[in-house]
Amino acid sequence: MSKLLVRKDLQSDLKRNVNDIVKEIEGDDLKVVVFMENTEPPVKVKPKVIKFEPTVTLLRKLAKEGQIEKGVAKIMFYSPSTGRSKGLTPNMMAGFQYIEPGTSTTPHSHNMASIYLVVKGEGYSEIDGEIFKWGQGDIFVVPANAVHSHTNSGKEEAILFDVTDSGLLENMGILEFKEKE
Repeated sequence: MSKLLVRKDLQSDLKRNVNDIVKEIEGDDLKVVVFMENTEPPVKVKPKVIKFEPTVTLLRKLAKEGQIEKGVAKIMFYSPSTGRSKGLTPNMMAGFQYIEPGTSTTPHSHNMASIYLVVKGEGYSEIDGEIFKWGQGDIFVVPANAVHSHTNSGKEEAILFDVTDSGLLENMGILEFKEKE
């Protein structure tokens, strides 16, 4: 009978030992990730239920306070058991975005892909310069690295639910966000 090998996370040690060489290789459009054959398997994540009503109450309060963007709020959910990835699972993260009527989010991009479900409201998203109209029940996709923003063009609040692959990218050490200048 074969023995199951226990894998250990050696990324920090590996990167520390080769940091000077990595700096010589990396550039604006090139990053090095040390092969992860020695990473530890993820822990088991428990099933969850996210309660919608208290979530919407929180979103409304955050949007009203406008600490990040006036009239916009975004919250994400994670399981502490995922450790570094900060996802609901080691590979995926989910969250809600709230947009008041007549409000747009700041254009930005990230190397994670996002799949959105429009829970409530109507509006449009500008994705790499193209306009995509959406309404309640619609699903739309924002590809990785696409510059995008979301606008609520309706008369009521817009609530978007999204799932991303940010956990996977975070585990690989390559998750990036950029705001359009």
